[in-house]
Amino acid sequence: MLTTVIGSYPLSYDELGRQAIVRSVRDQMDAGIHLVSDGQTRYDMVEYYARAIEGYRYDAKSFIVGKIGKGNPQTLLDDLRIARAATPHVKGIITGPVTLVFSSQINGYYKGYRDAEVYLDTARALLAIAQALEENGAEWIQIDEPFLSVGAPMEIARHAVESIALNLKVPVALHVCGKVTPIFEQLLQWNGITMLSHAFMGDDNTELLGLDDLHSSDKMLGLGCVDTKSNRIEDVTEIQKLIALALKNIPEERLAVHPDCGLRLLPREVASEKMRRMVLATHRALEL
Repeated sequence: MLTTVIGSYPLSYDELGRQAIVRSVRDQMDAGIHLVSDGQTRYDMVEYYARAIEGYRYDAKSFIVGKIGKGNPQTLLDDLRIARAATPHVKGIITGPVTLVFSSQINGYYKGYRDAEVYLDTARALLAIAQALEENGAEWIQIDEPFLSVGAPMEIARHAVESIALNLKVPVALHVCGKVTPIFEQLLQWNGITMLSHAFMGDDNTELLGLDDLHSSDKMLGLGCVDTKSNRIEDVTEIQKLIALALKNIPEERLAVHPDCGLRLLPREVASEKMRRMVLATHRALEL
């Protein structure tokens, strides 16, 4: 069963330089995580891409200031290479087009948040970055779209996300945190997505685990099974019970285990212990 993380880790590139990435990866590997991230230690999920895409500008927040053009992958490639020096099993993480647009102030050129072109142009720029990560050794690409759970335009979102996912060769995970039960069956129909990744410990999405449509689907499920909004460290048995519940309906080869969301807001020692217990619980669940 695949063990992974969602992305962010509580170390700062501003404070530590490349050692922030090195230590983030080392903590993940020491905990037993197989598919790691670079820790997203430079910026938050929006700032990475507001700095990287033509037509966006970052100044304390993200602005769309003109026609969206190319995406520059260089910073993300630099961090990927540092992470891959420790392990080849690294995922590339892309902030999804809907989340990036909704997190930005639109100043001119586009007609506003109902203009489909702003999402599709953003998706084209993100695809170029994702393809560069793929070409440089990322084993998976994860698309983060938290705004899908809070009322995003789903048809536009599907078109934009699929335009990325269908043009990649490596497996693609779509991570949507929050309460996803109202949209989950729609997400099961999206093309190009290998894994749907959601929170199950801190957010109550457990009713999804018994869905016939999930059982009959060929999609993997990413099972968020430690709460990333709480400093409380879950007991191994608590995590193990959640994994065992998922295994009643989903074969182990279609299940991945990860924290609910990024670990950035937790103390480092809490984040590392949550990962360690998560991996231990996974091993114990598979032994039953």
